[in-house]
Amino acid sequence: MARRPDRRKRNEHSEVHGKVHGTAYGTTHETERGTIIKEWTGRVPVCVTYPNTYFIGMSNLAVHLLYKTINALPGVVCERVFFEEAKLGSGREPGPRSIESRKPLDAFELIFITISFEMDYINAANLLSLAHLGPLARERKEGDPLVVGGGICVMANPEPLAGFFDLFIMGDIEATIPAFIETYVAHHEKGRDELIEELSKPEWVYNPGHLSVSYGQDGTVAGFEPASSRVRIERYRGKHLSTSAIMTEQTEFSNMFLVEGTRGCPSRCPFCLTGAIGPFVYDRLPSIDDSVQDVGIIGGGVSFHPALVDLIKELKARGIRPHLPSLRMDEVPLEVIELVSEEVKTLTFGIEAAAERLRRSIGKPLTDEDIYERIEAIMAIKSFHLKLYFMIGLYGERMEDVEKIVEMAKHIMHLMIRQGAKRGTVGSITVHASPFVPKAATPFQWLPMDDVSSLKEKLAVLKRGLGKAANTYFTHESVKYSFLQGVLARGDRRVQDVILSLAGGVGLAKVQRESPINLNFYVTRERGADERFPWDFITGEKEKARLQKQLNTVLAQLSSSKQ
Repeated sequence: MARRPDRRKRNEHSEVHGKVHGTAYGTTHETERGTIIKEWTGRVPVCVTYPNTYFIGMSNLAVHLLYKTINALPGVVCERVFFEEAKLGSGREPGPRSIESRKPLDAFELIFITISFEMDYINAANLLSLAHLGPLARERKEGDPLVVGGGICVMANPEPLAGFFDLFIMGDIEATIPAFIETYVAHHEKGRDELIEELSKPEWVYNPGHLSVSYGQDGTVAGFEPASSRVRIERYRGKHLSTSAIMTEQTEFSNMFLVEGTRGCPSRCPFCLTGAIGPFVYDRLPSIDDSVQDVGIIGGGVSFHPALVDLIKELKARGIRPHLPSLRMDEVPLEVIELVSEEVKTLTFGIEAAAERLRRSIGKPLTDEDIYERIEAIMAIKSFHLKLYFMIGLYGERMEDVEKIVEMAKHIMHLMIRQGAKRGTVGSITVHASPFVPKAATPFQWLPMDDVSSLKEKLAVLKRGLGKAANTYFTHESVKYSFLQGVLARGDRRVQDVILSLAGGVGLAKVQRESPINLNFYVTRERGADERFPWDFITGEKEKARLQKQLNTVLAQLSSSKQ
């Protein structure tokens, strides 16, 4: 049975690159610049979907890159849908609709959902339900859109979402999407099952229907069928990384042109997906329109960019204000701080742990003295505000390590006051604490997450201690939702029912009580060295051995530091 051709004949538009006003398009509220509007006649309609709000989704360069890449291909029209569109839909326009033409999500033939955060799994299931597509792939019928997943979470462990998606793309957008779309356009008139089989042929396309998983009596993965199943992550080998496709005020980076300065991270910290999931690459500045006033250089490894100083100098010479993400204190050149001091009021650093032995264990071997000397040098430039990220619940952490976060924040404020007194201004400190959540495809995938009661106690210690500190503020991630993130990060296909329940509005506490699976199995349990993981068909034996070797090095360091 052929795909429904009538989707491409509704509400035709001429092709325009221009402005879209919020009053007509729901969530934007202000003017977009760079929106691509095409007529549907004779084109395959594709939707880029982000399972969170417009504000968050349009702050994500993956959305921009997908949108720009797909719209550049012949025979295709690509539009965007965000989760808040589903919430706003009512009356004459129920359910999620696209920004560009207000088409309902089920009017598209191909839906790409890009997922960067585990908590958006629930939104993705909810969005499909609101579009009347059926959240589970087995519920979708001939003529329904194909639902394809991608993103960093998917590349690490797609298994909690295996039942929701028809296919997953395992790799960089530039290296996979053009070929995938070309295959789709060539075969899109075929029946649903035959089309999925055609699209499943590349090694970097994961079809969860091709893999059967069995579980042992202890609940762990017993095996895969076929046992030889492997999925290869396809990497982009070009010279240039992504940039903003659309400018809008309604994002975290209001009217800022985003440039992906780096992809991956060379430090390969054992807790972090950014360094573990792919190689480190960096880019020079792309062509930037003269109308741009602010440029954000994005990437987890920006501090390691070998030409970062030159990039910022080039921007400033053109009268463009540069903006930077969270920086690595021991790697970012002081010259960079000096160059951005006029534009930047707050600097963000990931210190992660106040105890030296814990910092060494996670790949950040700064001494306390290194940190304090660096802070003094930075504050000698300007009285910046500081945002300092810490993790709690790291493997081997003791309560005195948590208490030391308070001591470190107070000492840093002392240094800020000492430097600021010379110019009569002192910045503030915001300490942000996040529970450590072990991630698939990292060396820490074997480790347990700290239990909920312990994490709550540690947050209480920080709240009491920092509440008394001068000019210091404390924020933190939710323990409850960090626990859920832990379930989803290392979950398997059996987590599907948890996602469905949460998407249906059931509270986490009730889900935990009624689930046939003890969710602590995925979160607080230390894995055995030989345990087979749900994502092992992606990682492969050689890569898993490398990760385990890195973990063993960390554990040996922690053990020696106790003596």
